[in-house]
Amino acid sequence: MRNTFAKVVWCLVPTTLLACAGDAPPAKQTSSTILYMDKPAASWYEATPIGNGRLGGMVYGGVTRDTIRTNDDTFWSGEPRDLQRPGTYKVLPEIRKLLLEEKNQEAQKVIDANLLGPWNQNYMPLADILLEWPGDGNVSGYRRELDLNRGVVTITYAQNGINYKRELFASYPDQAIVMNISADKKNAIEFTAGLGSQIESGVKVEDDQVVIDGQAPYHTDPNYTGVHPPVYKEGKGMRFEGRLLVKQEGGSVTPSGDKLHVKEATSATLAFVAATSFNGFDKDPYTNGKDEKAICRKYLTSLEAKKYSDLYKAHVADYASLFGRVSIDLGESAEAALPINRRIADYKPGMDPALTALYFQFGRYLLISASRPGSQPANLQGIWNQDMQPAWSANWTINCNAEINYWPAEITNLSECHAPMFDMIRETSVDGAKTAKNLYNSRGWMAHHNLDIWRTTWMVGGTGLYSLFQVGGAWLCQHIWEHYLFTLDEDFLKDHYDLLKNASLFYLDNLQTDRDGYLVTSPSESFENGFVKPDGETGWACIGSAQDMQIIRALFENTMKAADILNDGAFKEDVSKAYAKLAPMKISPRTGQLQEWNDDWEPSNPASGQVGHGWAFAVGNQITLRGTPELAQAFRKTIDYRRPGYSYNSGSWTGTFSVVYWARFEEPDSVQRVIDRHFDLALSPNLTCEFMKSWQIDGNLGITTAITEMLLQSHAGEISLLPALPAKYPAGSVTGLRARGGYEVDIFWKDGKLTKAVIKADRTKKDEVIPVRYGGIVKAVKLAKGETVILDGSLE
Repeated sequence: MRNTFAKVVWCLVPTTLLACAGDAPPAKQTSSTILYMDKPAASWYEATPIGNGRLGGMVYGGVTRDTIRTNDDTFWSGEPRDLQRPGTYKVLPEIRKLLLEEKNQEAQKVIDANLLGPWNQNYMPLADILLEWPGDGNVSGYRRELDLNRGVVTITYAQNGINYKRELFASYPDQAIVMNISADKKNAIEFTAGLGSQIESGVKVEDDQVVIDGQAPYHTDPNYTGVHPPVYKEGKGMRFEGRLLVKQEGGSVTPSGDKLHVKEATSATLAFVAATSFNGFDKDPYTNGKDEKAICRKYLTSLEAKKYSDLYKAHVADYASLFGRVSIDLGESAEAALPINRRIADYKPGMDPALTALYFQFGRYLLISASRPGSQPANLQGIWNQDMQPAWSANWTINCNAEINYWPAEITNLSECHAPMFDMIRETSVDGAKTAKNLYNSRGWMAHHNLDIWRTTWMVGGTGLYSLFQVGGAWLCQHIWEHYLFTLDEDFLKDHYDLLKNASLFYLDNLQTDRDGYLVTSPSESFENGFVKPDGETGWACIGSAQDMQIIRALFENTMKAADILNDGAFKEDVSKAYAKLAPMKISPRTGQLQEWNDDWEPSNPASGQVGHGWAFAVGNQITLRGTPELAQAFRKTIDYRRPGYSYNSGSWTGTFSVVYWARFEEPDSVQRVIDRHFDLALSPNLTCEFMKSWQIDGNLGITTAITEMLLQSHAGEISLLPALPAKYPAGSVTGLRARGGYEVDIFWKDGKLTKAVIKADRTKKDEVIPVRYGGIVKAVKLAKGETVILDGSLE
């Protein structure tokens, strides 16, 4: 094969070595876009994540041995499964009767004995890129830096008087992980490159490539069932192939067993491509799978014709077109000069305001890296996983986690990254229609608590406490409506209206009448929470939990609005009749709190952190601070009592929900208190969010959302500027955020006060009047599409 990769030329600057990759202009480096380590990673939780939506890697950056642990977002154990049990709905009348008779524990036993299904399959690790370097590891000036502006990891160090540099990125245009290795001395580069995997696989060398191929297990058990070996079966399971292309300038590259040995090179470029036989959620990946080898050959054919500078420029241009839309400045920090692991370990409240901005931008980086058009949506760990039995199977948990992952998509100007979520909703509706029929005797579609890549929607195993989450599909539909609100894309709404319509149709058929004549879900549970009745009885099975009814109410409202836009008056009429009969939210006359259950019961574990009936406040807009003050204050009493931000370590959903609650209550001190706790207790050394000893990416992405909401909100029918700005950030700016209604917003402040806001009506349909709020000041601003208004601190 012809060597067409161009070498990187070194630019010598006092005490710093910079690689001039092609002609791409250098990005502005700030404390909100740079994080680094001063030593190689000792574990996965110190490694640096890279990704292109489909292909992910964790970069360890070792100097004698280096590892890049890779993942392909389609690589799962198992195959399509038919979990449907026709006629199961025949047991529902018994369950519903028991619940109406308040025999909740008896109903639970019937649910768990008759409705549960098997567990999800697991998201699999793919291959490890393995590099070995000569020497004893005695280096100086080591730095492993992630530049969020470019989406590039740079590793530099000096050894034996020679300055070495590695530059890595995951390219979306070229669907490859690319590494360029260079030195400031000719013929100084030597290393061995290989591949390995935890999956049963084989490795060989073909010319200038190391090739690995293997097959995923036919079955794996989730980690919470204990350690179980994977089950392999001939002719069953997803195939994969990975190819590592090695090109060098100068010196030589020769086979060394199943590795390649580069010696006396001036520079080298490695490109890793991978593919699986996954051919869709409904096709057997072995017998009807794609040709993973042909896909890899196609990727490499494209790569071989390009220079490294071409790959670099294409990656930076593509990535920066997304990331560069938003900038943020929350103040400078002396701590920004420290390695990120030190900043995290030394974090104290009141210190390091720039870390909050960095965390915001790191969240945007993770979403870009884990979710691009054509990829799978971000799972519980994004696209990164090192375990054969990852925590909670690294699946899509749709009673909050998967949805939280996409909260930042629209507001932080990454609308394109939302697309994989819509693809998943479409796929889920297929099996969801079967579950609606077989388990509930209803039309339409629905989904419960968990999804894997095979998109089965039946209840998973264990207990109905969590698996009987009847509104998973309805919550997913909230993302369709939110995307429309931000983009005003009627073609998109038209293409996805059937999902809203059929999700609503399920509830038109399935809702039951309670003792007061209202329509409710039955059976129901409340966000994995148990209750205590006044007589001391405990349980979880109920009818019409508040969260269920909030989500269904929002689905009906969104569907009726969509029906108006798309002229489906007949269906709107059907929905409106049921909407009028939905059980309302209730305030406990006993405590003044918003009730979690249809009956006035107490939570069995108030400190669990799961306050699901805040959905209407934090996700929807049925409760707003000024629009429904009585409900808002009742919920305020609820979270004063339950203190959700103090459960566990404020990681994952435990920090996310609570900080968004406080942002929407416009209480900046409480917002900062949860952020401080999250930074203090929930961060791994590489800035990823730890929850129960594993990375849960909804913690990163949820706090990114909360940081946005302390600066800009638009859920309550107005654009609210700096609604919950903590005193920690007295001066700063943010540009490029999005508001519902088709607006882009820039905000500037000094001494804790708004100085300027720029609102651009770049997606509105016609002349629109939008209320703009800053504190107690509200002004009606009229904008035509394409117009921009600049407001001062008095909104003049």
